[in-house]
Amino acid sequence: MKPKKVLLLVAAAVLIYTLVVHPTQLGDGVQTIFGWVGDGLESIVAFFRSAVE
Repeated sequence: MKPKKVLLLVAAAVLIYTLVVHPTQLGDGVQTIFGWVGDGLESIVAFFRSAVE
């Protein structure tokens, strides 16, 4: 097996294990990450709006 495939399988196994054992904490983490992405996108949009005006 190639190392890349092994790492992908290990990452998938860890994700599934975490989802089964700690679903609430995983959900909170996903919401936090989406919050950061949303804040970043809002900042980019605000920058371009101010550059156009």
